[in-house]
Amino acid sequence: VPFLKLGVEAREQLLGPEGLEDAPLTRQDHPLVRYAEDFTRNFDLISERKSVIYQLREVAKASVLAKYLLESGAQLGDAWFHAAGASGEACCLEVPQLWHDRYYSRVEVSGGEIVDIARRGKEASKRRSVYGGVDFGIDRFRL
Repeated sequence: VPFLKLGVEAREQLLGPEGLEDAPLTRQDHPLVRYAEDFTRNFDLISERKSVIYQLREVAKASVLAKYLLESGAQLGDAWFHAAGASGEACCLEVPQLWHDRYYSRVEVSGGEIVDIARRGKEASKRRSVYGGVDFGIDRFRL
């Protein structure tokens, strides 16, 4: 019987030779790594209090069970496929998303006028973003 443990992984996008590349964050003192570890440790408690996390956990369970049934060659009778009855229209077809953007700007004034700091080789502004997403990774393992 398959076993499922859900967790959160901190990842970042780095500028590589082919553009932005996805990579795990591994520095133990990084705030996102600490947040991911705390979230993973308290995943069941959080899912009890936040319905979207609960639903995500249930979809993950159903996906793992479906993969197990397919890979094991289980033969199910017609009753399994009609157990829920007729389904109605989907109430919400939007995928929930989570993101946070933070912008920093730097302005220099010299002699009462704004100086173009980009010409001096300095960055005028920075953007930091945090985006949330889901990857069950079901294709990476066999049951």
